[in-house]
Amino acid sequence: MPEPALQGDALARALQGGGFVIFFRHADTGPAYPDPQPIDLNRCDTQRNLDENGRAQAKSIGEQFKRLRIPVGQILVSEFCRCWQTAQLAFGRYEKTPVLTGRGRDASAQQARSEASRGLRALLGSTPAAGTNTVLVSHGFNLMDLEGFLLATQGEAAIFRPDGRGGYALVARIVPEEWARLPGPGG
Repeated sequence: MPEPALQGDALARALQGGGFVIFFRHADTGPAYPDPQPIDLNRCDTQRNLDENGRAQAKSIGEQFKRLRIPVGQILVSEFCRCWQTAQLAFGRYEKTPVLTGRGRDASAQQARSEASRGLRALLGSTPAAGTNTVLVSHGFNLMDLEGFLLATQGEAAIFRPDGRGGYALVARIVPEEWARLPGPGG
């Protein structure tokens, strides 16, 4: 995988102008372990959820987006509670979409993972509304299935630039605490 193209001040300025798709792995849940079965996507008590650190992490990401003046348009999330809660705490809004919902890792879920990858490819290649960035909040394996790399840190983001023809390029990766180190406007 090539080294991401943007970092520091250049990354902050680029995001302020909009035009990127920012894929977040949900904020911290503590040790990652498989969700207890059966999962009911309408009941958070049947799932692995954000822990105290994850809630603080999501709030901090939202605060940094405000400080950096990064405009956010559409916010799409997995149906899992930890994903929509990350978006709610960071940005105050979200829209659930099955395309971003985590899929099982066993052989019987291969078809569902392939369909999710096609949907994620379309989202990463979709140009955001003018002057905004699109935010996606999902799971690390969704991106690994499509792109072959894992966002190993919960709350980590991979930032993509759509090319206007359905393609896209990875331009940056950023772990949660790095948002606070990006220079703000005029800084």
